[in-house]
Amino acid sequence: MQEAKTGSEWGKVAAGLEAGDAATLKAALAKLRPPELLDHWNELAREQRFTVLTLLPPESAAEVFSNLPEDEQGELLEALPPWRVKEVLGELSLDDLTDTLQAVEEDDPEFAEGLRAHLDPETRAEVAELSEYEEDEAGGLMTPEYIVLRDSMTVEDVFRFLRRAAPDAEQVYYLYVVDQAGHLQGVLSLRNLIVADPSARVKEIMRTDVKFVRTDTDQEEVARLMADYNFTVLPVVDETGKLAGIVTIDDVVDVIQEEATEDIYKLAAVESPDMVYSRSSVMELWSARVRWLIILIITGMLTSTILQGFESVLKAITALAFYVPSLLGTGGNTGNQSSTLIVRALATGDINPKDWSRVLFKESAVGILLGLTLAFFIAIKVLLDGHLGLTLVVGLALASLVVVANLVGALLPMLLRKLNLDPALISNPLVATVSDVSGLLIYLSIARWLLNL
Repeated sequence: MQEAKTGSEWGKVAAGLEAGDAATLKAALAKLRPPELLDHWNELAREQRFTVLTLLPPESAAEVFSNLPEDEQGELLEALPPWRVKEVLGELSLDDLTDTLQAVEEDDPEFAEGLRAHLDPETRAEVAELSEYEEDEAGGLMTPEYIVLRDSMTVEDVFRFLRRAAPDAEQVYYLYVVDQAGHLQGVLSLRNLIVADPSARVKEIMRTDVKFVRTDTDQEEVARLMADYNFTVLPVVDETGKLAGIVTIDDVVDVIQEEATEDIYKLAAVESPDMVYSRSSVMELWSARVRWLIILIITGMLTSTILQGFESVLKAITALAFYVPSLLGTGGNTGNQSSTLIVRALATGDINPKDWSRVLFKESAVGILLGLTLAFFIAIKVLLDGHLGLTLVVGLALASLVVVANLVGALLPMLLRKLNLDPALISNPLVATVSDVSGLLIYLSIARWLLNL
């Protein structure tokens, strides 16, 4: 029922845009929720997007705007009427506003300065303070729009205070208690506040074992902590323990999406984690992919060099070449599986580099089991092909290659993490290339040894 209603409202928006009827369009947009509009955003032409963002109610316009890619935000701010720019900027949360202005400043510092002129002095000062933090740290994620209490307040005092302060806060479900110097002392949930005696003091009902992060904590650690404890909000303190801001769950969801996208791109050897496919040109897509592919093809040329080195072996028994694709493909797939599992385990904190010996033992055992299983199947294939004399060579080579590829895929990401590098740099294509080179060496060396060539 809700989907039908949404489709009907979107139909009215589309009709209003087609007819150029501003009144009909404005009425339809007022009934369409921002997430529903964002679902259809890519269906709109560039000029239509300007029109929609101009006619939306200010709060809805700001919510839609905050969910758009940063480069599109800059385009819209340049094209929208000044009055609408001022409204949108005024409705954005401080953390979103800071991110937007920082992105604009990278491309056009003069335009960014003009946008700051739309802000009141207090907001400009808060944005300037937030801009000092790195984007990928807790300080860059947090917002200073939170509510603080003193432990001497009564529950009744808190409710009176909330009626005045809540409209300007990012969230009111968790309230933080600070001392006179601003140091974090405790936390109080709205649920506990509601059921408490009105005369009780905050210090009697607050929790003092507060989980927090520092302003320089990496955003991945912030996301992991919030996921582990099922937090919807997390306080951020500075180096002296003073409450500096809060990170909310909506910002963490964005972080998780960004980090997952970055890791997926790296695993596939794509170099532009901020790339949005639908907005990327052919040249941008080419640039994001070509560098690693050049490195991989140069590395892959080692396989031809190895084949030349074993030319006499291949000439003696041509049938050896028949099984090269199967062996190399299986080795690459095995290494990719192992690499993906370990990279993910490192990212979630399930394992760390200190666990290398446990991983080595486990993946050696897994590799042996996989190798024996797969060797059995390829041995049947060799027998069916009538190459009885090659059965042991091909089977032993595949079993050995699977063990080696499995260990390479597992241990290289751990080595990178030990060196404080991103383990996702061991991308699937690179692991496959390493497996190809080692696979050929293993296969042809075993052939030369067993067949006395």
